[in-house]
Amino acid sequence: MTTRRQFLEAGALGAIAPALAFAQSPPVRVGMLGPSPLKQSVYAPGVVRRLAELGYRDVEYRSADGVADRYLRQARELINLKCNVLITIGPETPVRALQDARAPMPIVFLAVDFDSVEKGIVRNLSRPDRNTTGVYVPQNGLVAKRVEIMREVLPSARRMLLFTDVFSKDQVDAARKSAEQARFQLTVIEFSKRPYDYANGFETGRKANAEAFMSLASPVFALERSLLGGLVAKHHLPGIGSSLAHADAGYLLSLGANIAKVTRRVADLAASILKGAKTDDIPVEQADEFDLVVNTAAARTLGVKIPQSVLARTTRIVD
Repeated sequence: MTTRRQFLEAGALGAIAPALAFAQSPPVRVGMLGPSPLKQSVYAPGVVRRLAELGYRDVEYRSADGVADRYLRQARELINLKCNVLITIGPETPVRALQDARAPMPIVFLAVDFDSVEKGIVRNLSRPDRNTTGVYVPQNGLVAKRVEIMREVLPSARRMLLFTDVFSKDQVDAARKSAEQARFQLTVIEFSKRPYDYANGFETGRKANAEAFMSLASPVFALERSLLGGLVAKHHLPGIGSSLAHADAGYLLSLGANIAKVTRRVADLAASILKGAKTDDIPVEQADEFDLVVNTAAARTLGVKIPQSVLARTTRIVD
């Protein structure tokens, strides 16, 4: 038999239960802003997968499709969605847009093609401020390494075609210096308006008797890697790109940060913040593991023999 006390306690609990349910924290939402659609992105899918492994599946992803002017609007969208943490992928522009929009939530970046201190995104790597931290890829150093590798692979080549754009222009000086040291004469093609006229760029390279090709790290060159890979094959040029995706697309070689590791670290940093860590206490990390990829099918087609010195450093073969 139910006593009056049991009845009253049950009634009280029944009244409290809806209030408790109402007071529960809303689900954690992660906002992501990148330069290309999720399925076409080189880096973003790895971040999303790692977030899911950590239990964060509510991800709002926005893409600028390589158009820099779209970032600020998308940044405001993610802020208005009250995301708990914001992640940017690739160039400086998306993280700059979030900062310009005065995002009140923490920001974690994956800086694929910019120096976060040089650009003023953070003032200090060891103790970043502005509610922002992340992981960066040292592209200028990688540019020099790519040129050195091309010299090893093509010891008699003298002329190289180089593609750059608004996202990768900060890498051009490093390319020029390393090309001079490696005795390559550069033909630099800079693209400014989409769609990029790649056909004309390769034609310019043909007239300059280019014997090698390199595209700098850019979200547009990453998004359009298949198109570039086809043109590299058409013009019979040994090419080197900035990520595994370029070798997969038909370039002879690629050298870039280990995608699995950097995307995992970005997601882990975001998870740490969601658990209470402060961005000021999380140093900006530098990518420290890199993949050198050789496309052996392209090597056979081009008639290029990859030296043992390069094969010994290769982390993956594409055929």
